[in-house]
Amino acid sequence: MSSAVEIESAIRKLPTAEARAVAQWLQEYLAHEAEGKTQVPSSDAFAKWRGRGRLPAGKNTDDYLRLTRDGNGD
Repeated sequence: MSSAVEIESAIRKLPTAEARAVAQWLQEYLAHEAEGKTQVPSSDAFAKWRGRGRLPAGKNTDDYLRLTRDGNGD
């Protein structure tokens, strides 16, 4: 991607949650640039993974966490 038009097109194809994550990152980046600071990678462990996965159909976050922690969801 080399132009704003290509980037905008790619963002439009993203799921809403991922587009919001991009928007949040861009706002933070621009705020730091306006202050004359460079963007420092976030140390927040969740920021790296936010918006990356999809929950199984019909499951909520608590169901998924039970499954990943307990192996069988019980």
